[in-house]
Amino acid sequence: MDYLKCTNCGHFNEVKTEYLTFCKNCNKVLKNNFSDWKKANPNKSFDDFKQLLCTTNTSEKSNENSKTKKSRGLKYWVGFTIALALFYVIGQFGGDKITSYFRKPSIDKNLMEIASELNKTCPVMVDSLTRLDNTVALPNKVFQYNYSLIPATKGSIDFEGLKAYLTPRILNDVKTNPGMKYVRDNKVTVNYSYKDMNGEFLFLISVKPEDYQ
Repeated sequence: MDYLKCTNCGHFNEVKTEYLTFCKNCNKVLKNNFSDWKKANPNKSFDDFKQLLCTTNTSEKSNENSKTKKSRGLKYWVGFTIALALFYVIGQFGGDKITSYFRKPSIDKNLMEIASELNKTCPVMVDSLTRLDNTVALPNKVFQYNYSLIPATKGSIDFEGLKAYLTPRILNDVKTNPGMKYVRDNKVTVNYSYKDMNGEFLFLISVKPEDYQ
């Protein structure tokens, strides 16, 4: 397996697709991502990129993971739920492909196409705690991510407190993150729905156009 090291936090990101753009640990853009590298090396392939910039050395990665696990708690959990909600679709398809969808006449139809593509990879564990079950395009330009918090059961964590903590941070990222430009430009409402490991609904965070414009 190939890994791409983040120059910001040192995290080793597993390279499964050429559309890997954001670090899954710190959420920063990977300065050495394939899309940017390809622009400077148009005659090179994805395999060339992995050979030149990626590593297969897992010993350093294992050391890093063992240190990270010691500090995992609610803040770690919160960080990943934000990251996945905002960046998963971009990491899978890349900004250019997302933009091309939104150039078509019907935004609702475009959202359905994106959800259909994403659901081909679902359900998927996006980290050891969070599973993306599926995505769904709802009427009137609403796009929803459905997550399960696998180690949790209702009542084991203060989920109202977690929701209160997450909401302003998600809203701020939707307002300011360049990767969310397609949402802002097309006035899309984005929902983030969470269930516990038994499928019981926990909470929904809905970011509407009037919230981020």
